Amino acid sequence: MPTRQPKCVVADDNDSMLRLLSMFMEQLGFQPIIAHDGDEGISAVREHHPCLVVSDIHMPNRNGLLLLADIKALNPSLPVILITGYVNYKSDMNAAQLTPDAFMEKPFTLDELKETVHRLEPAILSAWTRH
Repeated sequence: MPTRQPKCVVADDNDSMLRLLSMFMEQLGFQPIIAHDGDEGISAVREHHPCLVVSDIHMPNRNGLLLLADIKALNPSLPVILITGYVNYKSDMNAAQLTPDAFMEKPFTLDELKETVHRLEPAILSAWTRH
């Protein structure tokens, strides 16, 4: 009988980055659920009950900060990693008055992502065991 694999929602409007993030998350042992924007991201969270969300900030429809707010309203303990390549992200996050569980600046390596996921492991395990 196969063991259940932890699910991770990966949200990014850039197809290349989405494929790369999905591949990275698979290498880390997650089943990636792909979302092309924040609207798809929150739908995926509601439908799939992931134990982690990795999202770009700048996306159409619902950006990563709005997605973060919606996720935390739905499930405050669900860990969220926000990523961006924009230099003004700190002012965006301060304006939104939200703090993700972790933040990564593009470009980053698989090792850096692995280290970030490792730091969030207690919260990820807690979210995974609830579903």
